[in-house]
Amino acid sequence: MEMNEKIVRDLKRKLEIELHKREAEVIDYWKKEVETLYRKKYESFASMQVEVKGLMERMSNRIAILQRTIKEG
Repeated sequence: MEMNEKIVRDLKRKLEIELHKREAEVIDYWKKEVETLYRKKYESFASMQVEVKGLMERMSNRIAILQRTIKEG
């Protein structure tokens, strides 16, 4: 029994590490997207709002796809 518990603990730890790595990759991706918008020179506040809205739509689309995948899985 102890061996099985040790294996389960090790697998949980490895899974947690992998999930954290993937979360960091995702956050880094969206951070770069926001940085791109931040560095861009806008003619007006309205043009910046359009860009931010586009980013928010892309994020919403990605969330919807992931939620569908979770429900199907």
